[in-house]
Amino acid sequence: MTEVPPATDDSSASGRPVIDGWVWPPAAPPPTSLLQIRAGGVDIRHPKPDLDLAGRLVASLRASARTLAAIPSRELIACLGQAGESFVGSIGDKGSRRIAQNAGLSRAMTAEVVNGMAATWSTEALEGLVYAEFPDPRVLDGFVPDNERLVAATAPGITLHLGAGSVPGVTVTSIIRALLVKSPVLAKPGAGDVALTVAFAQHLGRVDPLLGAAVAVQYWPGGTAPWARWEQELFAAADQVVVYGSDTTVESVRTRTPASTRLIEHGHRVGVAVVDPTGDPRAASDAARAVALFDQEGCVSTHLFLVLGDRAAAREWSGELADALSKIEFALPPGHAPAGELSAIHQMRGFLEMDAASGRDTELWYRKGLRWTVIMGSLDGFSPAGGRTAWVIPAADVAACLQALSPLSPVLQTVGIAGIGEERQALAEGLARIRATRVVPLREVPFPGAEWLHDGQRPLRELVRWTELH
Repeated sequence: MTEVPPATDDSSASGRPVIDGWVWPPAAPPPTSLLQIRAGGVDIRHPKPDLDLAGRLVASLRASARTLAAIPSRELIACLGQAGESFVGSIGDKGSRRIAQNAGLSRAMTAEVVNGMAATWSTEALEGLVYAEFPDPRVLDGFVPDNERLVAATAPGITLHLGAGSVPGVTVTSIIRALLVKSPVLAKPGAGDVALTVAFAQHLGRVDPLLGAAVAVQYWPGGTAPWARWEQELFAAADQVVVYGSDTTVESVRTRTPASTRLIEHGHRVGVAVVDPTGDPRAASDAARAVALFDQEGCVSTHLFLVLGDRAAAREWSGELADALSKIEFALPPGHAPAGELSAIHQMRGFLEMDAASGRDTELWYRKGLRWTVIMGSLDGFSPAGGRTAWVIPAADVAACLQALSPLSPVLQTVGIAGIGEERQALAEGLARIRATRVVPLREVPFPGAEWLHDGQRPLRELVRWTELH
């Protein structure tokens, strides 16, 4: 990590791309110098852990809460929708390239991901989200009648968002949600989501300066010693913290967040699917898309497929999935492989081939030079491997599917279904009992609708506190 002046150059001495990893409201004093760090496929410039500046930044955001509170909810939806709808067109070729480099995704994949995410930022999508959770959105503006009482839904001050991973768009969605319930937000994007988040915050400030003044973005290397006091100050200053990440990250944030601060956790998740090949001829192509999108880095990414039928049926479908993955690899090529990933894929394939040769129930599909892998075997060998790796397990019936998925209960979120007919309701009820929070058609897995549940919660309602007047 090196100190640099707040310059506007977009390449480092090494020739690597450089992006700014921060956007502060105009009322906050700008930093006089920046740090530069390699993260997420680019060099990122961001302010130093200056506690005095942190205090002024928080004060600026807190002051903006009064302005947000005065904006009627319907006007807020329209303003955010306008920004969301015009954002993708404002990025430009250079911006798109920086977003792809930062996320480690191919340009084609980046476009697919950003467009898919942006569909939930439109006025229509945001209006549907707000009305799904608050049938009378005026409850966000003040007290409204509710039977024999009055109720109001209020965001508790500043929301600190801690992003994770390399999926661009997750932090922007969180920013929009916080603003919809009138909470100023300080966002620390994941290392691979910095470029997109910064671009959106800048765009929002141009479209609506009042909303832009309620948003601050800054990247920093979380959990490191130089930033310990900075994080301590922000955890204490925030009224609520939203954290995405691994279980280790969530547990670390939990131990450092004051008991009086609301903590909203979105930890590690594994996506699975239940498929009846006889009921949906598109299942293999939909499955390949669910595996390939985000290069299997998203919390909705599908890793495990339970195929109804005998082993022969599962084998035939695995071959179809392999063909579909091969085709989509050329349409949506994977990004640059992180250090060691190609070696890990090679070692995994070699191990599984030896496993198959030893007589175990393991079969393997892959093509040399391509990143995808399809594995058919028993559930005891399953482990999310990433890198577009799909595990296929034969299952005799719905009951067998539920029994197989039960050990994954703590990490289940999205379950895609394809070709399931009369047993759909029974399957969903069983999945609910083992704590799956979203059961949807397989083709809809990659991009949840704006109003869908998030880890079993209403995404806006989990951000507000209710007050009742009797």
